Amino acid sequence: MSPAERRTRRDGVELVWWEWPGGEPPALLMHGIANYGRYWDLFAREIGGRRRLIAPDARGHGDSGKPPSGYEPEEFVADALAVLDAADVDRAVVVGHSMGGAHAMHLAAQHPDRVRALVLVDVGPENMREGSERARRLTQERPASFADRGEALAYLRRTSPGYTDEVYANRLDHAFRAESGRLAWRSSPDALAQIRAARSGAAARWQALRDMTCPLVVVRGTRSKVLSAETAQRMTALRPGIRLIELDAGHNVPLDRPRELAEIAVTTGMGGAPGSRP
Repeated sequence: MSPAERRTRRDGVELVWWEWPGGEPPALLMHGIANYGRYWDLFAREIGGRRRLIAPDARGHGDSGKPPSGYEPEEFVADALAVLDAADVDRAVVVGHSMGGAHAMHLAAQHPDRVRALVLVDVGPENMREGSERARRLTQERPASFADRGEALAYLRRTSPGYTDEVYANRLDHAFRAESGRLAWRSSPDALAQIRAARSGAAARWQALRDMTCPLVVVRGTRSKVLSAETAQRMTALRPGIRLIELDAGHNVPLDRPRELAEIAVTTGMGGAPGSRP
């Protein structure tokens, strides 16, 4: 089932989100840097209507507004609240991947009344150097546009190998837009640079994890170059009840293991106990 496109505005910035109908409680899906709300398509298919899903295009990404400034973490937190309000959602299970997970930490810490539970997907207070450098390279050194889908696909396969044809088709459909007879990225390069410059530091993220009180599940891809096993273990030691689930995946767990991640999301915040590896 294709999601419905919804729109709202906050402080003059248009915010687009994608909504799949389903059961309660709803889930807010927050994507990583340079991605988009429809990144969650494979995950949504595995959810299969068991949960209502709300997946925003973060500001600077997808079809949402791209203001010249305003890319601090607090702006993304405020955007998430605005989307929840517009969707008439009081409390949600929040699933945040990468950048979206970093912002979700602050959302859960600062607004505990809005977050029923949190699933952090391959993100933590500290990133491995190799993963950070790869993210910088892919967001700041990418070509501005491509002649056609074939050229864009070749670039995606070269820089991010190993995915299924379905994943590449999703990226071609939703990561790019037609512009002057070429394919250009939907995410703004200026926005991406500002996001990286304004991101919260490790100390602030560790404090956010200490401050939050909601159920928390940390999902780590065992082949990831972003969240290390050591950092993931330190996260689970912050307080009793934090679960670590490790899946055979790279950084993009929602693309590599959408079915397993969907099952985790469905049980989190509902009293379920998905399997974990200490």
